[in-house]
Amino acid sequence: MAAYLNATAASFDVVITWVDGADPLWRARRAAHCGEIAAGVTLATANVEGRFRDNGELHYLLCSLRRFCRDLRRVFLVTDGQRPSWLGDFPEVSVVDHSDFIPAELLPTFSSRAIEASLHLIPGLSEHFVAFNDDVFLMREAGFADFFGVRGCVVHLTDEPLPLQGDVQSLSGHNDAFNARQWMRRHYGRSTVERVLAHAPRGVRRSWMNELEAAHPAIFREVREEKFRRVSGQSILANLYGDWCLTLGRGEVRADECAYLMTDDFDTDAEQVGAFIEQQVLGRKLSLCINDQGDDREISATQRIMQRVMDQVFVRRVA
Repeated sequence: MAAYLNATAASFDVVITWVDGADPLWRARRAAHCGEIAAGVTLATANVEGRFRDNGELHYLLCSLRRFCRDLRRVFLVTDGQRPSWLGDFPEVSVVDHSDFIPAELLPTFSSRAIEASLHLIPGLSEHFVAFNDDVFLMREAGFADFFGVRGCVVHLTDEPLPLQGDVQSLSGHNDAFNARQWMRRHYGRSTVERVLAHAPRGVRRSWMNELEAAHPAIFREVREEKFRRVSGQSILANLYGDWCLTLGRGEVRADECAYLMTDDFDTDAEQVGAFIEQQVLGRKLSLCINDQGDDREISATQRIMQRVMDQVFVRRVA
């Protein structure tokens, strides 16, 4: 039995989306579709290197799951024909290719929104699953109630108000939040979420996502057809699903449980960042996201600093 596969009656799967943006074959596929990018239609940051860059976080995420995650049944790693060379150290992880659950006519896709809109279709996935981006880590012991609560859905919010209007140049998370609120108002008369959602693990009930799709197939079809993120697109799993659950009385809001850093933070004072993680996040917050800056800068020096800090926190202290 794998180290952290301790399934119980209230167990769940974890689904992690990951891409190696430096892979030459993958880059060739991406380049072949760059002609589909259109000003004013595609989100300004939809095709920058930072959106696809692998900063080595996946290894630390898996270490954090081994240390902290209770009630976990299986782990699925979703990739586009890729596999980390070191994944043999984690034999409990099952690799799922995009082609295993996304129709061939919609591939390849370079939109995380499109991929996430189909995660509930992965064969063999449990009723309850938790979706992680590869830059989000568990930071304390967590189990079923942390992701699903007593109503079935937990929505983690920041203290930042939602943007008043959409903006092609805005942060993609702000764009996602604005679009979800507008969609909910059109289709349900109101939106329950008034603040920007945290970069956090997302607990999802498979049957509820199927219900949402059955009620609104057009929005799922539209999102899955994205090659790159659109200004008007919906982030169904990360934003819309949570707002929908709250509006239907199936969810609960939690705040101040998820910490957030940017890769640039490691350039300013790595020791201070490491101390912040160890003293204020580790063992206290549910999760930590270390988000890429989302641009085309070369950050190899930053990556080396990040690795030193993350080795200290996630390998020596967590694994």
